[in-house]
Amino acid sequence: MKQTLTFFTAGLLMLMAYTVKAQDNNDSDDETKPKKLRSYVGLSMGVSYALSDFAKADYYNNKAGFANRGVTYQLDGAVYLYRHLGVGFTLSHQDQSNFSYDDDLILSKGYTTDFKADAGTVTADKRYRSYNFLLGPQYTFTWRRLAFDLRASAGAIKSRTSPVLTISVTGVSAQSGSITQESATGYAFAYGGSGAIRFDMGAGWGLSLKGNYVKSDGYNVVTNGRTLNVGRLVTKQPITEGQIVFGLTKAF
Repeated sequence: MKQTLTFFTAGLLMLMAYTVKAQDNNDSDDETKPKKLRSYVGLSMGVSYALSDFAKADYYNNKAGFANRGVTYQLDGAVYLYRHLGVGFTLSHQDQSNFSYDDDLILSKGYTTDFKADAGTVTADKRYRSYNFLLGPQYTFTWRRLAFDLRASAGAIKSRTSPVLTISVTGVSAQSGSITQESATGYAFAYGGSGAIRFDMGAGWGLSLKGNYVKSDGYNVVTNGRTLNVGRLVTKQPITEGQIVFGLTKAF
């Protein structure tokens, strides 16, 4: 992920240098002159952090997601309807990585204890991958070449995949086979907010640094193969994400 971020940043800096050089020499250089806000769209990339219960690695908390830091890609923009007020949108894809060895170990120990088993193992496959679709009012104020965006958003989160957990216990006659926590692919309501700083490079191009906060009560999770009703059981996975992204914007 570090190499991807490095190449992405280098590409943006090269494009910034090119666009600044290519600006129309007849454009005004008076940065103190008020500028009309223009609608814009942008592409960005950055880091998505799991927060709150989503990040916790606690066997006895059924809301704990054992999610980790990952990468996010975003399409973002706003359409201004009246002066500094507009409607902003974000379409993003985030990957909160896979379970670690320590996560598997915590779960294995918990199931072994609860089932009073001779031994227990938990293996994880797939990752937390999801899409966010968010829309909401945005207010922007400007100073020279800088624009400061504040936005409240609501929409949906779509789970592309979530970890598949296979739980096996030995020495428990009432549990006839392995238990599988299936990968979730559902939708859930999500809401949040964001703040961004945009730098106008001229010719409609700009750079953006943005922070997002997204929260959802989560999507449903299905577990199969349980014949003994003990142990951790996840029926809904809450999601809380904090994201920092850097990108390129184009006004129109």
